[in-house]
Amino acid sequence: MSFADEQWDHSSKSNQSTPPAGSNVTMKRPLDVVIFGATGDTGSAACRLLYHHATKLHVNTWAPAARNLDKLQKNVLQPLLEAASGEPTWSTPIQADSNDLESLVQMASQAKVVVACAGPYAQYGEKVMAACILAGTHYVDVTGEVDWVNIMSKRYNNAAKERGVSIVSFCGYDSVPMDLSAYLAADALRKSGDSASIIETFATSHTKGGGGVPTGTINTVLRMVNNIRYKFSFGLLGTAPSKIVRVGPEHNGLVTGGTPLLTPRVKKLTARDGKYNGATYRSELPEKYVYSSPHFMAGINMPIVHATAEKMNFSNFQYHERSLSGGRRAWENADGSVLTGYLIPSIMRYLTYLAAAPFVMTPFFERLVWFFVKRANSEGKDERDEVGHNMVQRLMNHGETTGYVGVKGYGKGKKGSFASTNFECDFDAGIGFTMLSALAIAGCLTKKAVSKGENGFQTPVCAVGGETLRSALSDAGVRVSVEVRKSASSARSSL
Repeated sequence: MSFADEQWDHSSKSNQSTPPAGSNVTMKRPLDVVIFGATGDTGSAACRLLYHHATKLHVNTWAPAARNLDKLQKNVLQPLLEAASGEPTWSTPIQADSNDLESLVQMASQAKVVVACAGPYAQYGEKVMAACILAGTHYVDVTGEVDWVNIMSKRYNNAAKERGVSIVSFCGYDSVPMDLSAYLAADALRKSGDSASIIETFATSHTKGGGGVPTGTINTVLRMVNNIRYKFSFGLLGTAPSKIVRVGPEHNGLVTGGTPLLTPRVKKLTARDGKYNGATYRSELPEKYVYSSPHFMAGINMPIVHATAEKMNFSNFQYHERSLSGGRRAWENADGSVLTGYLIPSIMRYLTYLAAAPFVMTPFFERLVWFFVKRANSEGKDERDEVGHNMVQRLMNHGETTGYVGVKGYGKGKKGSFASTNFECDFDAGIGFTMLSALAIAGCLTKKAVSKGENGFQTPVCAVGGETLRSALSDAGVRVSVEVRKSASSARSSL
């Protein structure tokens, strides 16, 4: 029996390396959830949320995992206990290294779900994903690296289905609020006897002080910038991008190959809507015109929205994703003026791009980015405590909320019906909400059967179901509502 089989089938006398169809191997695991990369920004946030809110997230048993357990204890667990004046609620921390497949399989074999928090995922994520497939463990991450996930799905989707596990990326701010809002609007229209022709979402957020910019996300962006610099300077500037290579023979015969998460049709619709989204400035809301700017995450979220729509058999709707400033008061202050609602924000954005362009082609760009990230994460001042925690981390240590995420959406049907959605959470977008969302999805997956020939790579909405995800987020404190009306003059009916 191979190493993978030993990890898969602890108690069975059979040598089979995949579970029988319909079986639910993960229900026998001692842990519901393992947080891998628990010393990083997002991983440590997950630990804090589980410490204070595990019951609301439907997680009963969990453990943090990291390469350096001393750092985990000093920088994450001990400050959390001191702030909360409590006792540990986690199981024994697990040592695992993103470069050591064996340690990752041993880690994954103990849990029903692994929440992977070590990024950039193109650099650190593949072995964690492979380990979960080998161990028959559901996998969740919060990456926004669309191309990487698509490569992984083409490489391992067959293996994931053979082992019966769900591989679920994009479980944070990119792309749950927008994808769920679009799904709920399209589903509401379908239930009313109509089908969506246009769906728009409008995002706004704010943070209570610094700390809402994960360093892993910044490293991901900087890797992309370096690749662009290298390409357009014909190799004279930057360093050559690292190739995403197979982990190798230690995968113990995992079936390779599979369909991509983003099909050619999804890519085509994304390209079509991306062009319009960047050019338009006015929504098509029936009540009033709202001038806005493209949401900066639209390039990540739009293909996920279309991937979900394709899987759920929705019609070929247009999808636009917009951004409003103002946080909680964004919609109260939504200006109907093209000058202040679109032109000024857009001009400022493009001027910023223009000013940054020369720096992008130099090594000084990385220094500039980290300078601004440091300022943002420490409220413009270096206000950190003795272990270096910023405001968001300190708030989460005490179990408090960290900001606000709001997404309003609407859908217009081909027969004239309208659907509207509202999505609100009292956590910042980058870290607080991102990990609350990922953990809510993980909580759902702890109850999902591992069944041969099923699951595989899926968007969050498809992996757990739109209504299940809505319910799980509601239990976690996210406010989600949907309304539909047959025409502009008819009364709204709550769904």
